[in-house]
Amino acid sequence: MMIKRFLDQAYLYHKGRSVAFEAEEFVLMEITYPLITMILYCLVATFSFKTTDLTCWVIGNAFLLCTNACIFGVGIMFVKERQYGRMRSIIAAPCSKLSLILASGVFPTLFAVCASVCGLVVGCLVFGVTFSGVNLLLVALTIIVAMISATFFGLFISAFGLMNDSMHLVLNVVSYLLMIFTGAEFPIKQLPVAGQVMAQIMPLTKAILAMNRLFEGNIKDFIVLIIAEFVTGIVYLLLTFVVFRVAERVAQRNGKFDMF
Repeated sequence: MMIKRFLDQAYLYHKGRSVAFEAEEFVLMEITYPLITMILYCLVATFSFKTTDLTCWVIGNAFLLCTNACIFGVGIMFVKERQYGRMRSIIAAPCSKLSLILASGVFPTLFAVCASVCGLVVGCLVFGVTFSGVNLLLVALTIIVAMISATFFGLFISAFGLMNDSMHLVLNVVSYLLMIFTGAEFPIKQLPVAGQVMAQIMPLTKAILAMNRLFEGNIKDFIVLIIAEFVTGIVYLLLTFVVFRVAERVAQRNGKFDMF
């Protein structure tokens, strides 16, 4: 019964985000537009780095396809709740908020997985990336872990919607931070020391590196990196819960739903 209620809540969140779109519009927004962006960046890499081996760029940009669903989709969760008029119920309800936070990330994770898979398929068809000799089950595991981590990061960012009224600016900045610090566009070792430290706390960084290690056949490093990526996602989930609890208590004490 609890699982059914959780899934119903997840579906309602999905309907709230997508009800205004036809199915074709939704697919174009969630998959086709990001795919075109991925192709653009891979073509830029071709001419910038003078190479025809685009495997690492295809992998990195395929993972970044989750940005639309996991960052922009999930990141405005509490902004939307305010618009829907549900903030009163969410803040005042005496139940645990962890299931509510998790439910909002179910469908974005699924769509992000689909987008990343489509990105890798396009990489095979357009840029000649080959999966021969690569364990496809481990590829699937990497994508799932990476998208869960990115979704939890999006939930963490969404909690700041209770603290400021400029979430669209925040989300756009975060999307570029992912592009810079995850190693999707250029090697992390080219960043300054502070940037390399920043890269290690960002989601997707270790998953992208793990996928590259998988293509190289380095299973030992792959296992370490994929575990580290999963731990990164769990840390962001816990931080989301902590930030929300702080905002919740401030709202109850001050008698208002926002901290700004």
